Amino acid sequence: MAAIDSSHEAGRSDRAFHYSYVVLSILSLITIGATLVYYQTAAAFEDATGARWTPVVFLIGVCVSLLIFAMTHREARALRALQNKTHENRVLLESEQRSRIAAEQANRAKDEFLAIVSHELNTPLNAIAGWNRILKMEGISGETHDTAVEKIDKNLKIQTGIIEELLSFSDVMSSGLATIKKPVRIGGLFDSAIEAVSVSAFQKGVTLVSEVELGEECVMSDAKRLKLALVNVLSNAVKFTPEGGTVEARAFRENGYVKCTVTDDGSGIPPEFLPFVFDQYRQSERPSTRRHGGLGLGLAIAERIIRLHSGKIEAESSGSGKGAKFTISLPMKSALL
Repeated sequence: MAAIDSSHEAGRSDRAFHYSYVVLSILSLITIGATLVYYQTAAAFEDATGARWTPVVFLIGVCVSLLIFAMTHREARALRALQNKTHENRVLLESEQRSRIAAEQANRAKDEFLAIVSHELNTPLNAIAGWNRILKMEGISGETHDTAVEKIDKNLKIQTGIIEELLSFSDVMSSGLATIKKPVRIGGLFDSAIEAVSVSAFQKGVTLVSEVELGEECVMSDAKRLKLALVNVLSNAVKFTPEGGTVEARAFRENGYVKCTVTDDGSGIPPEFLPFVFDQYRQSERPSTRRHGGLGLGLAIAERIIRLHSGKIEAESSGSGKGAKFTISLPMKSALL
């Protein structure tokens, strides 16, 4: 719409500018016509001395025409400058409005993220504090004591996971990867990531199926960081897949790239959220209606790490309730050299 308005504005400006030349053409024709009429009229009289004034009449007509043209042209130029300035102001206003909306959305996303962080940190702390008070009570049974220790240990692991995710996010987003020098066999790294997620998948009742079609293919990478990216994508699939669901992970070679796909039959991604799925501080669930825990930083961390490895990650989904597919592409070592 802005492009259409701009073209219309330019069209009106050009028409106003060229109008002065149209006026000059008309005045020139009038001057020539008036001079010819004067000459013919003067020549009709017996005394033809009036015809000698024909050049003077013509010059007067030219001068008047040029004067009118100059005035019209000046007005047209002023109008054109005003229209250009108005258009520039309109473009600046629209740009400012878009920037303001984007800033407001970013601030709102950060506020929601801080609310999520506060909730996720507070929940295990409250559980730890509560079970700790029970341990201090006199006369508790051995069974209650063991349950309290188990619950405290479980919530400490949750707390540790949240803190590690925040530290990973801060580290990756601020410093990036200092050096990527070592060739890493991606097949082994993929198997290691599968193994790291298999326990949580089993505990949730999610079937994790892996298929590795790689041999000795290598990528130049930071193995620890790249494994973190793979684990984050796999964990995200397990997290949003209900009990009894399936997550399929596949690694293969294609056109000089190593590709890793993770497909699930879970809750899927809403179409309106799909373009923002890798954005930091953004989650498809609202803080007030969240059904899944976590900070929602895993995919943002994974996208950043993969991009720093000269690769890319893409998300696909047919909509809510229809599962999702993530495809990671990494250039092989030979393609980098």
